[in-house]
Parts: sequence; structure tokens; C-alpha cells
Amino acid sequence: MVNRRKGFSAKQSRRKTRQMNDSMVGTHNVRGSHARRQANASSMSFSDGRTSARASRSQLETMIPPATTSGEGRAAYRQRIQQRRFAEQIQRRARIRRIVVGIVAVALVLGIAIGAGYLAFRGTVGSSMALRDSDAGQALVAVKSTEPYYAVLTAELGAVAAPLEKAGPDVILLLRVDNEQKRLAIVNVPPGLQISIDNSTKRLGDIASEGDAALISALATFAKVDITHFAKIDQAGLLAMIDALGGIEADIDQPIDDPQAGDVYIPAGKATLEGEAALTYLRATNLTLGTQDQLNHQTYFAALLLQKLFGSSGGRLAANLDSIGANLQTDMALGQIEDVASWAGTMDLGDIVRVVLPGYETSVAGVVDTGDASYVTTSAQMAGIIEALENGEAPTGSDTSKVAAADPGSFTVEVQNGTDIAGAAGVTANELTSKGFRVEKSGNAEQQVFTETLVVYKDDTVGPAQANAVVNALNLGRVVDAAAYYTFDTDVLIVIGSDYKPVS
Repeated sequence: MVNRRKGFSAKQSRRKTRQMNDSMVGTHNVRGSHARRQANASSMSFSDGRTSARASRSQLETMIPPATTSGEGRAAYRQRIQQRRFAEQIQRRARIRRIVVGIVAVALVLGIAIGAGYLAFRGTVGSSMALRDSDAGQALVAVKSTEPYYAVLTAELGAVAAPLEKAGPDVILLLRVDNEQKRLAIVNVPPGLQISIDNSTKRLGDIASEGDAALISALATFAKVDITHFAKIDQAGLLAMIDALGGIEADIDQPIDDPQAGDVYIPAGKATLEGEAALTYLRATNLTLGTQDQLNHQTYFAALLLQKLFGSSGGRLAANLDSIGANLQTDMALGQIEDVASWAGTMDLGDIVRVVLPGYETSVAGVVDTGDASYVTTSAQMAGIIEALENGEAPTGSDTSKVAAADPGSFTVEVQNGTDIAGAAGVTANELTSKGFRVEKSGNAEQQVFTETLVVYKDDTVGPAQANAVVNALNLGRVVDAAAYYTFDTDVLIVIGSDYKPVS
């Protein structure tokens, strides 16, 4: 028996090698005419000679055949897909950037357009409020932006009928504005105030007919202050402002029923004043204290109106001013008004100082007569108010719409009959005595020409309370300050006028 040696013969080894080479494939580039057939070791191109030699000797590890329809290897396929996805991602990001840039550009254009429109609107508002045909600038005195300043605001209320129409403004307010300390004060100066000017005595309202500068100069001289700003509003503008603000909510202290002021009856209590009702409230003088109550009502209403106007949020202030149009004129720029509104709009009503210049209304010899009564006071009264405001205090006479009544037995009274109603003084004296008042004497006045009953006091400290006690007891009379125009020995003087109604 022939013993065969284990293992491969040389011939078998060569044949096996060829078979193995033919069975090995890879992802190498095939050269020449072999490109269309399956690649083997001898026809493959490798990255280096060592790898090629090992493949020829069947020493390369098994290679993973392609599993893609394109014939690529998995790594190449993944790389190509990742490159395509990356490209798509770049394109997507580019599209997003273009969209974002477009949106930003549109928003920027809209913002610029809105901003330009708002600036144009503000310019229109400022232009419509500018003083026209006014010489006010000749009398105004500028101050530093951080300093308090005084401003004059006038208003025309109109009249129910033409015969009742008055020349000049119906309301004159002197405002003190302190932007640093955030303080606002309103002083109501009656248009009938007597002003000595050019060697004659004139009413302040009549001086206004000579021009805005004449009014500002006269008031500045009387108050001994520099006036920095001026504004005026007519009846149509006031109605437009009240309407734009949705009316003014007010606490009516007494019924308003004055045919010469308007045909609107306003009961006491809370009410929203709009249109003609607001004008009636401001014009009415048929009140417990006559003109004094009217001035108190006007000052109170002005504080409410400014509080609500300045409290307008955002651009509403400019819109509300725009609704008034040319019916409001002022030298103030819109920005200056907004500076005040930024703090005044948050003030409580009680924080706004309201002052009525103390005095009384009468006809006085030597005053140029235009058919209206004159308001008599002294420069000392105004000086006291200004001094208190400068010191940050509430002046005497502030918010005088309600003054507490004094004890009837704590002061003395004299009663004079200033009308042709016989026995009026005696009857009134007896009535007061029965109510605890100390009536020291009664009799006739020097003239029986008084059209209304006056209750005159001397002492600025307790006098208003004493006079109010008399008015409350009689349900009659108007409280006035004696100043230098009445002389009497008692604490209070009563001069009965034709409004007195005898007890039947």
C-alpha cells in the first residue's frame, strides 16, 4: 500500500489559490477590460503594494460586497448620503435665513413707516396746537427745564343767549408746575379781577381783549411771578376734549338749576358731566355762595379734567389733544405736555392744590364798566398764595367749596337792610337771635340798592366759617371778604339784598 503524505501538493495549492483569488471581491477599482466582470485579486488595484501582495497570497480578510443598488460600498454610500443631506441642510438653513431676513426687513420697514407716521402725527398735533395770531410770546419768560414754572390757561364757556355773552375769557387759571417735585397747583383768578394798569383800573378779562401778551403781563405783574407758558381753549375745544375723555365724573355738592347758565338740571350727588351739562355746571352762579361757589366749581372741574387728560395711556394723550384740533392753542410742545402728564396723570385729586383767589364781586366806582361786575381783592391775598405755593404749602383758601361753620354764639353780627323791603333787617335779626347768634345791632344800609344779600367777614382765619354759619342759618346770602371796602365793628356784617324773601 502506498502511503500518501497529508496536505496539499504544489499543483493543488496553485489551483486552490486561483479559486480563492477568483472568489475574492472588493470595492477596488477594476482596471482595463476586466471592468465588467467580477474583480479578483490579480485585477484589483490597492492603495499600496503590501496590500496587493497579501491579496495575491490570499491573505486579505474577507471583503464586504456592496449592498447598494449603485454598486458603492456602504461607507461611500453613507458618505454620499451624508453629503447630500448636509447640502440639503445647508440649503434649508439658507432658505430659513432668507425668510428670517425677509421678515426682519418687512418688520423694519413697517417699524420705520409706523415711526415716521407717528412722528408725522405728533408733528401734526403740535402744529395744530400752535399759537396763531397771538402776541403771547412777547410776555412769556423762559426758565430752566428743571425749575418750576407758571402757566396761564384761559377758557371760553360761551353763553346760553347772545345778550349774556361776555367779552374775553370766562375762566382764567394760573398753574404752577413743578416737574422735579411732581407738584401741580391751580389758582382760579376771576376774569372780573380789578387790575390797576396805565393809571386806570380795569378788569382782567377786559385786558385780555387787548391781546394775549397784555393779559399775561397784567397777571404776572399782579401775582409778581414770571409766566412761562400760555394756553387757551374755546367752547368748541372744551366740548371736544370732554367728549374725547368720555365725560368728567364729578361729585356735585349742590343742585345746579340756573336758567342763565343752561337748561340742564343737575341734582346733587355723583354725576358724569358731558356737553351742555358740563358747560351749565361751569357757568352757574345761582348757588349758595354765588360767584365764590362758581369759582370753586370751575377749579374743581379743571383739576378733574387735567387729571383725566394727563392720565391718558400711551399715545392716547396725543390722540385726545388731536381731537381738539385748532380749538386749543398753546406755546407748549407736545413733549413738554407729556413731561407733565408722565407724573400728573397718576396724582390723586387731593394732591392737586386748588385755590380760589379770595375776594368778592361788586360794582366799584372808578372801574371801567363793560356791564360785568368786578372782583375785588388785594395784592396781599395773591402774594400769600404765591408764597405758600413756593414753599410747597397749601394756601389759605385752598379748596374752599366747603368751609366748616362756626358756633353761632362765638362771634358778633350786625344786620343792615340794603333793599326797600321794610323791616327786613329787624326780621332777620330776630331770626338769627332765635338761632343763638349774637346780633349787636340792626338798621338800614346807606343805600338800598343791593341786588343780593352779602355776608361779610373780617378775619381771614375764622371769618369764612363765621359767615358760612350765617348763610346756613338763613339759607341766604353770599360770603365775601371785607378787605378795605366795608367798615363795621362786629365780626360779621349782613347786608340784605333784593333776593331776600319776607316770611309771610
